[in-house]
Amino acid sequence: MDHGYTVPVPSGLNPSASYQHIQDVSAKRVSTLDYLRKVHDGRVYWFNTLLFDRADISRLPGFEQKKIVRRAHNFLILGLSLPMVLDLTTLNPPDFLKALNALLLEFETYQSMHPADGSSASSLSRARLPQMFKRSATTKARRTSSATDIGVPMGSDVSDIKSIISNTSTSSGGASAISVSEELMPGEQYNYLVTPSIPFDPDFFEVFASLCDVLIDCYMRITSLVSSPEKCSPGTIEIFSKADTRLRKVIVAGIIKEFEEATRAGVKAEMNGINKVVLGGLM
Repeated sequence: MDHGYTVPVPSGLNPSASYQHIQDVSAKRVSTLDYLRKVHDGRVYWFNTLLFDRADISRLPGFEQKKIVRRAHNFLILGLSLPMVLDLTTLNPPDFLKALNALLLEFETYQSMHPADGSSASSLSRARLPQMFKRSATTKARRTSSATDIGVPMGSDVSDIKSIISNTSTSSGGASAISVSEELMPGEQYNYLVTPSIPFDPDFFEVFASLCDVLIDCYMRITSLVSSPEKCSPGTIEIFSKADTRLRKVIVAGIIKEFEEATRAGVKAEMNGINKVVLGGLM
C-alpha cells in the first residue's frame, strides 16, 4: 500500500521507463483504493492492528455529521462526473489524461468553494445508491431529481462534454436533464464537473465504495491506453503525474491520515488495558 505519498517521477525517462512508471504507480493506486474500500466495509484490519466497523469510523474526528454529509456530497459529484471522461473512447493517452486532469482541477475548485464545514446538502431523505455511478451506454430523458441516471453516450469526443453538460435535454415536464445545484455561487461554472441537485443526504459508505470502483476504473483505463512504451508520447508522464497527484489528494492522503491517528489512539488504549490486567495480577 502506498500510504498516499508522492511517487517521485525520475527525470529524463525514456518511453520504456515512462511506461513502466505509469504501470507501477497505477497498480499501487488500484491496490490502495481496493484496500481502503475493504477497510471502510469492515472487512480487513487496518495494517493488521484494528478492525473498524461503520460505527467506529463514524466516530473519527473527520466524520462529524456536517463534515461527512459534505464529503459524501462532494464524492458523489466526483463519482457522477468521472464516467463522462471514462466513456470517451476516441482519446489517445495524453488527451484522456488532460481531460481527467481538467475534471480533477475543477473538482478541487469546487471543494475549495464548498468546504466540509460549510452548508450541508439537502436532507429530505437518506438513500443508498449501490449503482449510482454505473455508466450509461445510451441516452435518454432524465428526471430532474435523479442523480443516478447521469451518463454520457459511448464514443463521445472530448469536445462534446461541455455541450452534454450545459445543453438542456428536457424531459416531458420541461425540466433540464442535469439540474444545476442550488449551492453553486453566481458565476460558478464547470465544463467537466456535473453538479446535479441531490434531494437527500447520500450515504457516505455507499458513495465511497462506488467512488473507489470508479477511480479503479480510471487507473485501469490509463494502463489500457498506455499499453506499450510506444504509447508514451512526450509529456505523457508529466500529465499522468499531475492527474495522479490530484487523485491521490482527493481520496487517499486525508483518509489514510485519519485512520493512522485513530489506530495509534486505539492501539495505545489496548496496550493500557493489557498493562492494567498484567500489572493488576502482580500487585
